[in-house]
Amino acid sequence: MERKECNEILKFSKEVILQVFVKINKRMEELKKNDEISALEILQNEVVPKYEKLYKGLKIELAEDEEIDKEKFQNIKKYIYDIMKENGFTEDFINSQIKIREEIKGESGAEVVKKLFEYEKKQMENTKYNLLDKVNKVLDKEDKLAMDLKNAIQEEEQIECIYKLQPVREEYRALEEKVLRVQKNIDELKKKLDSEWAYEIYGTISKDEMLNTYNQAMKK
Repeated sequence: MERKECNEILKFSKEVILQVFVKINKRMEELKKNDEISALEILQNEVVPKYEKLYKGLKIELAEDEEIDKEKFQNIKKYIYDIMKENGFTEDFINSQIKIREEIKGESGAEVVKKLFEYEKKQMENTKYNLLDKVNKVLDKEDKLAMDLKNAIQEEEQIECIYKLQPVREEYRALEEKVLRVQKNIDELKKKLDSEWAYEIYGTISKDEMLNTYNQAMKK
């Protein structure tokens, strides 16, 4: 088995896993739409990580001086063909997707979706920054009122401080919840970008087709 053949096996295998992710992603969207939370969590927590680990392991290319482990590559090939069989993929289909991916590289939907994820992440980070600025101002207000309460001598003054503190603390809790939600979105977008498959699954769709689909979805 030559080095070129091994690298071809890796390229073919990555495309198989990407096509599996296409099916998984479609299924997850269906489950979200139908509010089938339990089934969605099983996919996200048990199925996706398995294929992410496999995809990450395939994102290599043999160096010129690297020794070839023939048995390892035979096993990879066998395992990938088993996955193909399970998902109803044919060699012709996978090769056709590889060809399309290579032909439209740089002008595919993958680039559009990646930029969209990056844009959304940046927007969320700006939102988080603004929220934290508000949190700091509310905390300053709370500290001042807490100090006023501590220094208050008359019961009437104490009650007034407590009355003023309540809405400030409620505002803080509301802001804290918003920060947590925004951070969750940031983490999810970062995970999508790090995983690569989340946007690479659109690498066989043209940029124009992807933008048209996106624009149509935004109109709904």
